[in-house]
Amino acid sequence: MDTLRLPWTAYIPHKPTPKQLAFLLLENPEALYGGAAGGGKSDALLMAALQYVDQPGYAALMLRRSYTDLALPGALMDRAKEWLMPTDAKWHDHRKTWAFPSGATLTFGYLERPGDEYRYQSTEFQFVAFDELTQFEEGHYRYMFSRLRRRIGGGAPLRMRSASNPGGVGHEWVRGRFIDADPSDGERVFISAR
Repeated sequence: MDTLRLPWTAYIPHKPTPKQLAFLLLENPEALYGGAAGGGKSDALLMAALQYVDQPGYAALMLRRSYTDLALPGALMDRAKEWLMPTDAKWHDHRKTWAFPSGATLTFGYLERPGDEYRYQSTEFQFVAFDELTQFEEGHYRYMFSRLRRRIGGGAPLRMRSASNPGGVGHEWVRGRFIDADPSDGERVFISAR
């Protein structure tokens, strides 16, 4: 992996597919990995969240619409447990957070109702991920940009990453933001899982 100049850690247990690799190499502040089920989108999000967990103070947040969505068999928390249990990372169930020896954290959360975004009001993350973005309201998504920040001298880039299948309550705003938008602004990128 080091020949690719890809930030990588021992906590990522397998090599990315070519599409996942393209997603992981992005330097843009905002990116969506989209397409039909089975394209490795959730794995790509988890890999991206883990890219900088060797850096002290790094904090990542992974969001789903509901806690139930996070906790389903094979969903994000289950997958993270499979990847991280054999490592020196420690799970804190009451906070739904993995803590790493570097002091970095990976937290799982949800935004089910209007106002849930304020649960994160006094926090800062260098990475925020939305799994199944089209299930979210645009206001939840936009608010979480205010949580992307870091202390002066922090090394990890500030990244907003998402993955989604087509359809859902947010389909139109997600399409407008990532697919129909002018790609020349360089701020956001869409990668198709196909």
